[in-house]
Amino acid sequence: MIFWILYLFLSALLCFLISYHIKNRILKALVFSFSLAFFSTVWFISPEKNTLAPAFSIFLIELTILESNGLMRIFRPFLLIFVIYFLLSLAVLRKN
Repeated sequence: MIFWILYLFLSALLCFLISYHIKNRILKALVFSFSLAFFSTVWFISPEKNTLAPAFSIFLIELTILESNGLMRIFRPFLLIFVIYFLLSLAVLRKN
């Protein structure tokens, strides 16, 4: 549990640092939400297991080592998280 909290905190910090230097608000929200979704989306390691892992690591393993179980199973949660983060970051940036 401590690993996931530390991992999510460092991911958010890294994403904030990545988008800090961008001046355009919409581009800043887009970069921040994409990078945060990229790092913070978690999914099941394989369809038959209940163990979670970061989706980008599963994506890399799917591309290189394992036989493809379907990249769409990783892309769908990433896309959902990305849209949620993008809408939230737009809302926060509009208030400021």
